Amino acid sequence: MKSVNYTNMTNQELKKYLLEHKDDKEAFYAYLDRKKQQPKQVMIGIDELDSLTPEQQISLITERLQEKFTL
Repeated sequence: MKSVNYTNMTNQELKKYLLEHKDDKEAFYAYLDRKKQQPKQVMIGIDELDSLTPEQQISLITERLQEKFTL
C-alpha cells in the first residue's frame, strides 16, 4: 500500500482524499487534528442577536448559514 503524506495536502485536498478513502483511519485522524488546530469562527456574535427581534434573528442566522455552506 502506498504511503500518503497528509501534511503536504491542503485542507481541501485532505478532505477530498478522505471522502474518497473513507476506510483510511490515518487520514481521518489527520483531518481531525487539522480541524482542531484551526481557530474557531464565530458566525454571529451574541451582541448582534441582542438587538434584534426573534424574526430578525432567524433571518440573520439563516443568511449566515447560507453564506457559510454555499460553495
